[in-house]
Formats: sequence, structure tokens, C-alpha cells
Amino acid sequence: MNLAFMHMPMVLFTTLVPMASGAFVGLAIAFLTTRFSDERLARIDRWTLLPLGILAVGFAAALASFALPARAAGVLQSAWLGSMPLVLLASLLFVLVAVAYWVVAMMGVLTCRARVVFSSVLAVGALALSFFIGAAYWGSAVSSWASPVAAVGVAGFCAAGGVPLGVLVVALGGGMTEAQDARFSSASMVAAFVGVVAAIFAVASQMLYAQSVVSAFFPGAEALPGSWVYLAISIAGFVVMLVCLRTALSPDHAAAFGRTAGAAAAVPMRDRAAVRPENAARSAVSLLVGGSAAALVAIFVARLVFYALQV
Repeated sequence: MNLAFMHMPMVLFTTLVPMASGAFVGLAIAFLTTRFSDERLARIDRWTLLPLGILAVGFAAALASFALPARAAGVLQSAWLGSMPLVLLASLLFVLVAVAYWVVAMMGVLTCRARVVFSSVLAVGALALSFFIGAAYWGSAVSSWASPVAAVGVAGFCAAGGVPLGVLVVALGGGMTEAQDARFSSASMVAAFVGVVAAIFAVASQMLYAQSVVSAFFPGAEALPGSWVYLAISIAGFVVMLVCLRTALSPDHAAAFGRTAGAAAAVPMRDRAAVRPENAARSAVSLLVGGSAAALVAIFVARLVFYALQV
């Protein structure tokens, strides 16, 4: 894994930026399926600073690769063959548009239709940016990187990590009660699940390809010792995320988590009405924080494997 740690700024960049930008996919789903009150929208807009802050951290991590001239040259030559500046510019453009959305929303001048359109544009832009980040590797001299699967994987990270983060923003803004209907829940789960499938497919495909190349020249050798353990950790993280997201989106999640943090067993039907709404809201936030953290770990481990497999 030493090769991966050499590229740590890029690991962080390709982990945080797709996930943070993907939060706007979750927000777009919420605005497309739910009509929020003005008070709820104001709170959701304030909490939109969370993914914007993560975007800033990811962008700063990429810029760290250029802190030293020698390291900058190495990144340009060995990683993206000169595509890095274009990726940074595309990321900066997305950040500027996202900040513009947040500023306009905080001013309270966005109509319902304009908000839906603006957030949908950002959602499409997030997926496009993530795909472009992965596509920048197509010209790499590293054969295990130069595959369209890399772009599919990063786009998968965008949906798998971004949707729960976007739902978390809605929950922090107090909008889960209004958003917790069939359309919002099902659309969010489908988007996150498709992202997970794409992400796991990309990581597994790269591992199989790298192993086949190494085995052809060195029979019995491993491309990355213990690589399947890292894959298992990544898959486990995504599974935890899906479970947390599904539970948080379930109308009955308060029955299992509303009373105490340790009350994992369902509350009897006769007692469900006694569960306080604020407890249910807090449990949803806790679940979504846990799910987002699990997705972050899963994506981070997957990116470590990507950079470690230089075949």
C-alpha cells in the first residue's frame, strides 16, 4: 500500500469531492419529491454548508499535491499525465456554481421551480464531474488505471456517498417528517444502491485485471497482498450505509431507535404513538451520520486499492 500512501492527496481528493458533490444528488431528489415549508428550506440551506465544506477540504487536498514543485511534476507525469489541471478547473467550476446556489438560496429569492431546476443541474453536474475525474485516468501509462471502468467507479462513489450525505442535510434541516414519503425514500435508496453496485463493480474489475496481469508474468504472485480484505472492508462499509439509510428513511424507524440509543428491538405497536417526534428526528440524524461515515470509509479504502494497484 506504499504506492497508495504516496498519492494520499489524490486519495483524499477523489474520495471527498465525489461524495460531497453527490450530496446535491440527494438534495435534488428531496426537492423533486417533496414540498418543504419556507422554514424547513431555510434550515436545509444553512446545513448545505456541510457538503460545501467537505468540497473545500477535498479541493485543498488536491492543491496540496502542488505544494512542492518536484511533487507537482511527479503527479502530472505519473498519475493523470497532465489532466490534473483540467480536473481542478472542473472541480473549481462546480464549487463556484454550488456556492452561487447556496448564496441565492440563503437570500430567499429561489422559487420552488427554480430551486428544483438549480439543484437538478448541480446533481447532473456532480455526476458529470465525478465521471470526468475517473476519465482523466484513461490516458495513464498505468494499464490498470486506463479503463472506462475507473470513471464508472468514481461516478458510483458520487451516488453511493453523496445520497446519504444529502439526506443527512435534509434531516439536519428538520425536513425528514415532510420528506419521508414513498417517492423520496424509494428514489434515494435506488440512487444509492446503483452507486454501490457501480463502485463495487469498478473496484473488483480493477483487482481482477491487475491480478491477471501479474499472474501472467509471475505465476502465484499477488498484485496486492490482502487486496480482497480491503475489498471486503469497502463492501461492508457500503452495506452499513444502505442499512442506515433504509432505516432512517423508514416511517417506522422511530419504533426501533426512538427511545434510547440501545433500543434496537422494535417498540410494540401499542407504544409507537408514545415515541416523541424529536427523538425520532435525532435517531434519523444519528443513523445518517453513521451511514455517511461508513460510506466515507468504504470510498477511502476503495481509492487506496485503486492507487495501490499500479500494474
